[in-house]
Amino acid sequence: MPASQDRSTMIEGRVVHKLNNALEITFSVGPEDALATGVQGAGNGLGAKAAILFGFKNGGTGRHRITYADGSVVWVESKDSAPTVITRGDGTSIGSIQRADTSTAVGSTAGTLFHFVPDPDEPRTPELFRLLVLDRMGVKVGRLDVVRTAGGWTVGRLVNDLYNDSFWWDRAGQPLPVPILGTRLWLKHPLDPVERDVLLGVCVDIALGLRPYISAMR
Repeated sequence: MPASQDRSTMIEGRVVHKLNNALEITFSVGPEDALATGVQGAGNGLGAKAAILFGFKNGGTGRHRITYADGSVVWVESKDSAPTVITRGDGTSIGSIQRADTSTAVGSTAGTLFHFVPDPDEPRTPELFRLLVLDRMGVKVGRLDVVRTAGGWTVGRLVNDLYNDSFWWDRAGQPLPVPILGTRLWLKHPLDPVERDVLLGVCVDIALGLRPYISAMR
């Protein structure tokens, strides 16, 4: 039986520039309910950090940090032509994401967690990249919108089995000098800690690491 609407999970991530020019994404689960913050290149070496500081690296590969409200840390290592690696602050492996024309998130102990595939009707618009989130069996369990322009924050298409009645995230922001303005993630069910860490890692990998998850993003 499908999960009820009030048991679904919606996480919005909005990207801005920090004072040191690093991109920062703030994840929220409600209007003023911050969940975590991701920072571009927080685990990079001095040379890579200098490239960010002087504006030569506006997103891209590197070691990005997610810090939750309770202080716990997850690292997302975005790479070229190699899987993205997700670890905890103590170095414990959480999982990895293998990217191609579609992408797959694999847990370090649980095997395949999610597949990310293009929306069959409209995977790319001027405002959004639209991805479906599938479970390990290929069943649709959610959606991931990657916001490209300020207009993408306005939900233009409502699908009965994908959105509940809490439209707090349906507000347009101002254009920002960043490559990706943010992400909007919806899942039919509450997330366990590993699913949460992996899915936020995916959002960081896309919004800060600028990694393509479907062919329409290349």
